[in-house]
Amino acid sequence: MKNDLSFGEVLKGLRKERKLTQKMLSQGICSQSVLSRIENDEELPNVRVMQQLCQRLGVTIDQVMNMQSEEIHHLHRLFEEMTYLFFHKQYEKLGKILSSENLLNQIYLDTDLQLYYYFLGSCQFYVEENPELALQSLKQGLSCTFKLDKSNVSSIEIQLISCIGRVYAELGEIDLARESLSYSLKLYGEMPSQRISNMAAKIFYNHAYFSYHQGEYQAAWEFAKEGITVARRQKSYYYLTDLFHLMGMIHDQLVEVTAGEQYYRASEAVRFIRDISNH
Repeated sequence: MKNDLSFGEVLKGLRKERKLTQKMLSQGICSQSVLSRIENDEELPNVRVMQQLCQRLGVTIDQVMNMQSEEIHHLHRLFEEMTYLFFHKQYEKLGKILSSENLLNQIYLDTDLQLYYYFLGSCQFYVEENPELALQSLKQGLSCTFKLDKSNVSSIEIQLISCIGRVYAELGEIDLARESLSYSLKLYGEMPSQRISNMAAKIFYNHAYFSYHQGEYQAAWEFAKEGITVARRQKSYYYLTDLFHLMGMIHDQLVEVTAGEQYYRASEAVRFIRDISNH
């Protein structure tokens, strides 16, 4: 897109890039016919409608009004790439992008800023092996949008709370870890099914991993089993390999060697399928 496009043209371009129909974008905001007129520059929306449309597209009014479309597209593509790397746990590559000069200065939305700190905290935990720094970043990410009395909690916020619990456990703060992990599961249970992320299995893995290392093997088994169910329901490989492997470890502790071996084989099979699909 060029930067001299009209408001309607920028809006239409962003909608198509996000793979949204006019009906999907306008639902609950304005009529489809009104959106059509806006995109064709036959009507200028009021501030409320404009704000809601921009929010659904993941941009700010200032970005659209200033016609910074190239910047919007670049940032959107960058977050898509980072999300892919995060999903596949390619944290070293993700860390290189996060360390790009001026990246933080390009981020306008609180939700994007939240993702930035979520990704950063994960890299600090898994690559730099610095749980103290990771905890700071994860808390910073959560603070971008989360409030205790918030009624509409996002999937990312729940994952952040779960990961904070995982890091607390690493730091030996067992009570705080248990509190955060339990709270994340409570929030997950209250979330409408249509809003559940394909990365939700990680919430159960974190709790199962914690329970395992506390010697609570039956609880660990139940959390891991539910995580596997969630991953399969979402048709997602995310953390499925880890969950199967953890189930193998749990069965080893329960002296159920045959069952453990079955889960180890399942873990390797999923890893193979996942690796093949990535090439």
